[in-house]
Amino acid sequence: MRRPRTVAIVQARINSQRFPGKMMQDLEGAPIIEWVLRRTAKARLLDDVVLATTEHPIDEPLVAIARRLGIRIFRGDEKDVLGRYARAAEMSAAETIVRICADRPLVDPDVVDLAIRVFDELKPDLAFNHISENGERWPRGFGAEVLSASLVAWMDQHAKAPDDREHVTIHLWKHRDRYRIVAAKCPPELDPGIPDLKLDLDTFEDLQRLRTLCGGASIDVSAVHIVARWREVMAA
Repeated sequence: MRRPRTVAIVQARINSQRFPGKMMQDLEGAPIIEWVLRRTAKARLLDDVVLATTEHPIDEPLVAIARRLGIRIFRGDEKDVLGRYARAAEMSAAETIVRICADRPLVDPDVVDLAIRVFDELKPDLAFNHISENGERWPRGFGAEVLSASLVAWMDQHAKAPDDREHVTIHLWKHRDRYRIVAAKCPPELDPGIPDLKLDLDTFEDLQRLRTLCGGASIDVSAVHIVARWREVMAA
């Protein structure tokens, strides 16, 4: 049986309000956006990866890195992220969309594959492992949200509130009584013992934490290694 064409769409822009320029900050010799794109592309169940960024000239450095890595690019409205996803999905002929936020330099290909498998097998409206929920203590930073391109197209047509346009899947989370949302099970080796361990990037303090955890590691460092390193740092 043919699997749906599965495409990761990475949303990124340089002009972040809380930490401007964070996508180009260095982490072990490579900019954050390169970590995100290279690590995402290693997921085995993906058919394609698209960088969805804005039309503003300020985002040219992101486009240049994506081109160097052979990643497809879609550019659209800065504030209409949902619209960007819908158009990027059309461009790439996606049937299943894997939503990746570019503030996750440690996004892990095995964790992404796990979310895709849950979506393929259980067929919910949304599968996820990017946050803790339903008793699963996922760190923030390794995972993804997975949903159908047809559902994204429907939301693009019908979800008009500003937060719906900015946050893509928030319409589903706000109306959980209408949608089936399923959390992937967190393996013990990735469970830090607390919910929502913060391993994503919103502030300069987050960047300092990531540099500590990734010190001396390659861009292919595993999520298992990062959690083990976090335990070492916390115990010190």
